[in-house]
Amino acid sequence: MNGITAGEFPTQFLREDGRRTATANERVVIDLLSRNGSASRADLARWTGLAPHSITRLVEPLLARGLLSESAPVVAGRGKPATKISLVGDAAFSIGLSVMTDTVSLVLLDLAGNITNACSEQLSHTTLPTACAQMRRMMESAIINAKRDPSTLIGIGVGVTGYFIGDGAKLNPPLLLDSFALVPLDTLLANAFGQKVWIDNDGNVAAIGEAMLGHGREVRDFAYLYFSAGFGGGVISNGQVLRGRHGNAGEFASILPFGWKQPNLEALRLGFSAAGVDYPDLHAMLGEFDPDHAAVDAWLDASMPSLDLVASSISATLDPEAIVLGGRLPQQLAQRMVDRITLTNPERRGYHRPCARIVASMIDGDATAIGAATLPLKAAFFPGLDSSSGSGVGDGDGS
Repeated sequence: MNGITAGEFPTQFLREDGRRTATANERVVIDLLSRNGSASRADLARWTGLAPHSITRLVEPLLARGLLSESAPVVAGRGKPATKISLVGDAAFSIGLSVMTDTVSLVLLDLAGNITNACSEQLSHTTLPTACAQMRRMMESAIINAKRDPSTLIGIGVGVTGYFIGDGAKLNPPLLLDSFALVPLDTLLANAFGQKVWIDNDGNVAAIGEAMLGHGREVRDFAYLYFSAGFGGGVISNGQVLRGRHGNAGEFASILPFGWKQPNLEALRLGFSAAGVDYPDLHAMLGEFDPDHAAVDAWLDASMPSLDLVASSISATLDPEAIVLGGRLPQQLAQRMVDRITLTNPERRGYHRPCARIVASMIDGDATAIGAATLPLKAAFFPGLDSSSGSGVGDGDGS
């Protein structure tokens, strides 16, 4: 890969001032095009409330830098023919990595939100140097296979299962990832990869991915329930991730009292084993998943009281528009859970409190890897990511 000094964006992405990748207003335009697809200058003026000449001043530098393209004019009724402006996917791309106890997943995501390569491998060894070597090999192969120009790589996002301990990018993951525990992962991975790196926990990055590429295109406030070997999640408030004081907002498993069933997929794997179907890890179980097996029914029956409590607590305390079920959850299983979750919401004077909709994630693929890949693109070109908080090297060019 094309190595750069960790903490700096490649120079071709910087504006003429050599400092910023995009101004605050440019980020708004890029975000609108990401959410709505191609649009005319008149559309952008209407959506932003800016005058047409102000939109032109924003759009022209982005066109000149190759981040946007403009179609040929299309005649539609009277007046000047309209042109459509779109994001140029090939202008930049990012890499997203998801590090789990059994698997490493990877995606390449371009500026227009297209996944141009995706792969996953069983984690060959959990020692940090060996895992880094495996991830670097995966990245190099993915870039070649996708025929991407390495110089257009904006950075690498990494989602790791675990919670922050309140000291920079130091996470406390499960025991199987012991070499990833309590160390400055942002610096270590940036040095290992020779690239700008963002670190966050798996629940946060999956929620961020949903915000940019899934339900978040329409819903600005939602809670995301993340199902994997463990159970957690993230919170999106007004379109941005809500991290909390220590970066651990969305640790929904801690809502459950001691002794309550944790509704995670490792419990489901053990349920399959008890029913005589042995899978060595989640990667194997999900690859051969049978949604109609009796073990799935038993897991649902055991999990629903815990999920009802968690969802009811979220709805009452956060008042989101939606609660999204995602992570490594198979789509058919997610839909069965959507149909069964019941929120505590008593009636008063003939009214129930407005409460959150329960929905399955719209993300097709590894939610954490996809979400991780959004981190560098969001920090460089989109509004709102505070990359100085639990997100690795660099300041993300805040303005």
